[in-house]
Amino acid sequence: MGENIRVLIVDDHPLFRQGVRLYLENQEQLTLAGEAGHGEEALEKLEENKVDVVLLDLQMPRMDGLETLQKIRADWPEVKVLVLTSFGSWDRVYDALQRGASGYIMKDAPPRELLAAIKTVSAGGVCFGNEVARELLARVDREKPSPENVEPLTPREKEVLSLMVRGLANREISEELVVSEKTIKTHVANILHKLGVKSRTQAALLAMREGMVGRD
Repeated sequence: MGENIRVLIVDDHPLFRQGVRLYLENQEQLTLAGEAGHGEEALEKLEENKVDVVLLDLQMPRMDGLETLQKIRADWPEVKVLVLTSFGSWDRVYDALQRGASGYIMKDAPPRELLAAIKTVSAGGVCFGNEVARELLARVDREKPSPENVEPLTPREKEVLSLMVRGLANREISEELVVSEKTIKTHVANILHKLGVKSRTQAALLAMREGMVGRD
């Protein structure tokens, strides 16, 4: 990616923010766009600065992560949101999925995993670690019955979906399949429509649950 990825850290724990900030400041491809201790402050930072990716805690005072996420998706739809989560908050993570989060990462994940996740969601992909994926899939299994009248995907759409599950963005998928990015956007739109979901993350989770594709 030619330009640096501008990252906003939103978490109510100063020590955690400091640790993330110190790591991000040493990464050549990232630029710190600011910090916020709660949702209201995060929205102010978004008004003031250009931001590509928001690292968003879910449990915060004054305005929690879910409400903040909803406002970000409504007012800054181009901004990607990577949810920071911990064990025991799976219900809130699932709600964040429904509201358009692009990825989920554990707060105790290795720094390299955080860096990879930021790059993935910034490029338009989806990202969730194995533990998060397992819990989300279990939640989907409990609450959503298997689709009965889903329109079958074409072989090409299955290829695209498989690459979406791997977290590839449209540009990367187009390079992998040697077709135009515009064509990939059309395939993705068709996949979401056929599966009856609203986001790439939901499509990826549903594909994993139903065994539509493998996952590396």
